[in-house]
Amino acid sequence: MNSKLQEWLHDVGVALGLIERPKLQPIPVRADDDRRRQRR
Repeated sequence: MNSKLQEWLHDVGVALGLIERPKLQPIPVRADDDRRRQRR
């Protein structure tokens, strides 16, 4: 139960902008495609 409370507090902090979201998602595919085109 303690971990659920910590997750909830973290989510609230993120929602309020007090905590940065963990950057788990990769850069969008479109940005990757643009970079690949520029390198070639």
